[in-house]
Amino acid sequence: MNKALTYLCALGAAACSLLTSCSSDAILTPDKTPPSYVALEVHSGRVLYSMNSNVKRPISMLTNLATAVVVLDWVKSHKVDLNRLITVPAAATVWQRTNQLSLRPGDSISVRDALYTTLMRDDSTCATTLAYACGSSLSSTDPELAFVAQMNNLARSLGMTSTVFKGSNGAVITQSSARDLALLGMYAVNDTSLLSITSQEGCIVTIHSPMGTRRQPFRNNNQLVSRNSAHVDGLKVGQSRSAGNCLIATSHRASVKRVNPATGKNATFAQRLLVVILGMPSSRARYDMAANFLRNGWNAWDRWLPTNDYMDRSKFIILPN
Repeated sequence: MNKALTYLCALGAAACSLLTSCSSDAILTPDKTPPSYVALEVHSGRVLYSMNSNVKRPISMLTNLATAVVVLDWVKSHKVDLNRLITVPAAATVWQRTNQLSLRPGDSISVRDALYTTLMRDDSTCATTLAYACGSSLSSTDPELAFVAQMNNLARSLGMTSTVFKGSNGAVITQSSARDLALLGMYAVNDTSLLSITSQEGCIVTIHSPMGTRRQPFRNNNQLVSRNSAHVDGLKVGQSRSAGNCLIATSHRASVKRVNPATGKNATFAQRLLVVILGMPSSRARYDMAANFLRNGWNAWDRWLPTNDYMDRSKFIILPN
């Protein structure tokens, strides 16, 4: 699998530098389980807020982010044209409630449009269709199984120790943790083509079928993107009965030049926040918490950035190539 990064600043065991911890008045989901969350600055791995970040729980359609990441790695390594049409297999239409485009077996859609729907909506059919297209280059007998193996290879390479993907889309229940999904998000944001999709407020996709061609518009499920006051450009939201309301959100600011205390010289500091929230009781609570973390997180980051431990490499985790 193509690795875009050699050095990745990560949560890992360095989650010891938390600025907040679990509180007794935490919001509870309907099953009385407190939510899990983590907020951090991507380029340093600095954890700003965290609670229950290692707790395993269902993640709903956040699974689709891993699907898209594996597909985009495949697109790069195999030089796949994003306009290439892929055929919807019968297995992809099993989950009709999350078949957002009402696709039928034998329909076709471009890789690009399938990625848009996989990332911007709670869509299982497009995710599975992508898995079959990518997995067929690995196995002609069971493309989806081969694809899911690649998802789990990615998880292991990123240090997602609490995660075993069970399927290629979020309709298949997979459990993970906020920490693990933060690692996935930190990898994903380095793909500019992925961010160009998740930052869109909406799009129009084209479906080809034996009865003709149709175009279907839809909006991004991630309401933080449309607000855009916090420079949010991704990544994925999801909800289900078992998982509650979940999201992985990211926001960026322009790089800044400041004096590096370790060297006394000017240095350029990239700036990107990442927030993972799992198991919130409502969609509004999910977005409100994420917006607060992004707003307050930048303030906390500004207070910490000039300190000596920014360049302390002991806080970095090196991932294998």
